[in-house]
Amino acid sequence: MKRLSFLLAVLIPWSSLLAGPGHDHHHGPEMGTTAHTGPVALSDAQRKNLGLETTPAAILDLAPSVEIPAILVVPPEKHGSVSAPFAGRVLEVLVKLGQHIQAGDPVVRVAPLAIGSPAQTLASPVSGHVIRQNAMPGLAFTPETSLVEVGDDTELLAQGLIFQSPELNKIQIGAPAALTLDVFPGEEFHGVLQRLDTGHAAEEPGFHLYAAIPNPDHRLRPNYRGLLRIALGEPQPAIAVPRRAILGSLGKLFVFVENEDGEFEKRDVVTGVRSGHLVEILEGILPDEQVVTVGNYQLQYLGAESAGEDDHGHSH
Repeated sequence: MKRLSFLLAVLIPWSSLLAGPGHDHHHGPEMGTTAHTGPVALSDAQRKNLGLETTPAAILDLAPSVEIPAILVVPPEKHGSVSAPFAGRVLEVLVKLGQHIQAGDPVVRVAPLAIGSPAQTLASPVSGHVIRQNAMPGLAFTPETSLVEVGDDTELLAQGLIFQSPELNKIQIGAPAALTLDVFPGEEFHGVLQRLDTGHAAEEPGFHLYAAIPNPDHRLRPNYRGLLRIALGEPQPAIAVPRRAILGSLGKLFVFVENEDGEFEKRDVVTGVRSGHLVEILEGILPDEQVVTVGNYQLQYLGAESAGEDDHGHSH
């Protein structure tokens, strides 16, 4: 025991000397943190390399909303299926996939299997485009076979799926709705919530909502998939910025603001209502301040690198 005490007494003073003058490593920043809190100054070349883009915070009318996955479908009352009330064989197909036809137009000629029965021509029950064609010459069919399907796509339904949540109780028929699609980036297609399932089977994961989306120019097509945003209340004025301007994790969110000197300040923010690509800012930003929307993710690391060296040029 006496030998151990002697060794400690000798070694401890030497360990303190090894740190060297002017370097107190026990009181420096902890691993993984940075002392950088000031603005970040960038050269023109750095701004160009980052592709920095800014946009002013604006006072806009925002409504609380919910976003759910959706798929476009033809309204059931505008969707017609051509079939025969008997078993038979297809003789001739008179329409093509994608062709626009009127209600009553001939679609397919068939021959009944019953001996002596004459050939018959089946007509479309609705006007619209041929959206599915299962018939082909020689095909044997039964009364359950759908030979051709026709749909009127001048107005489509965005069928959304929502799970049991408090938002479900806030959804009202007639609420404004907006649909975004990957095939049309940056565009929104507006409509209204038209119908809502009042119940669902036990094996179904959620409830289906249907928003009517006008499609007079036929740009939208059945089975396109996207996100459907449904308003949950009345719009209210709020300071808003694009969602992509906000970084961080829940409870610790921040943005970069360009100040009058052209430097970029990191600002902690408190967010409120989210509506589509916009987010309400409750604290941290004033109207007309320029927030970084592109290049902000890289900018946070540039700020950390500028703090990597202390006043003596030593990198910790």
